[in-house]
Amino acid sequence: MTDQRFAAGPVLDQLKDFQRASVEHTFRELYDRGADRFLVADEVGLGKTMVARGVIAKAIERLWDDVERIDVIYICSNAGIARQNIKRLNVMPDQDFSFSSRMTMIARDVKHLEGNKVNFVSFTPGTSFDLKSSTGMSDERVLLYWLLRHIWGKAAMSVPGASRLLQCDVGDANWPTYLTRGEMRDDEIDDT
Repeated sequence: MTDQRFAAGPVLDQLKDFQRASVEHTFRELYDRGADRFLVADEVGLGKTMVARGVIAKAIERLWDDVERIDVIYICSNAGIARQNIKRLNVMPDQDFSFSSRMTMIARDVKHLEGNKVNFVSFTPGTSFDLKSSTGMSDERVLLYWLLRHIWGKAAMSVPGASRLLQCDVGDANWPTYLTRGEMRDDEIDDT
């Protein structure tokens, strides 16, 4: 984590005049007028990602002294674009805190965010909102097992039915290995 206060100026200086005007207008709507959402729309190639970068820079500068941690959540239509844009959106010089995860796994991955002043987390429909499999990924079910065990206790989750409910398509011989591989200690689970 850096102790040096973030300044948006160098990021804003990279923008074209019309992009900077969009940043200023969007920021005013979101932070000064209290809008809870704002849409920036224009032709392909005019720099919406750069406008978003400017808004992120101004938001980080505004929030820097007031909050312990700033999380920028980026939702994108596909993973390829997300990988490309998350690098563009990361305004923190010399720090690579970009991070992609399935939304359902954030309880496991949150520990990677805690030491950073600023985090960039990207989600895509393909990694976070895929409803094709109604049982989810086995890693998600393993995480759910450990979260439930954390809440209900070892005895409740030791009942064979509790574990088998989450097993779904993982074979009987493999399920104990999955649970051991995904084991989480209570101190690894973020209760928030």
